[in-house]
Amino acid sequence: MNLRKRKEISGEMGMQSMTDIIFILLMFFMMTSTLVHPSALNLSLPASPKSSKKPIVTKDKMDDVAITETGSFLLNGRTTPIETIKSTLKANRAKKSDYMITVSPDVKAPIEHVVTILDVTQQMDINSILQAESN
Repeated sequence: MNLRKRKEISGEMGMQSMTDIIFILLMFFMMTSTLVHPSALNLSLPASPKSSKKPIVTKDKMDDVAITETGSFLLNGRTTPIETIKSTLKANRAKKSDYMITVSPDVKAPIEHVVTILDVTQQMDINSILQAESN
């Protein structure tokens, strides 16, 4: 029987156990991070129609502001300057408590004009729906 002590020390280390440990730690941190922040976005989902107490918004309580490719504004299909749109929205908001507008920009409309309309609706506390168009 040849039982001799090894005189050379090997500098190698097995990496299989290291990758197992890293994988387990990765899974652990992924699972615990979702427990810390259960929802990243605070979304308010619509209620079911049976429990909804708000009336349905009809066409007479909603206006459409369109923005053309050249940057001009259309209020319900008619070319209108921004000052007139502001005064019309303010008057309609005073008449109707559940007043809403839709903002329908052209695909190539200047983004500054879209932001202008959305700022106006936010300042007047008017709910606005941005209609996105695809090419």
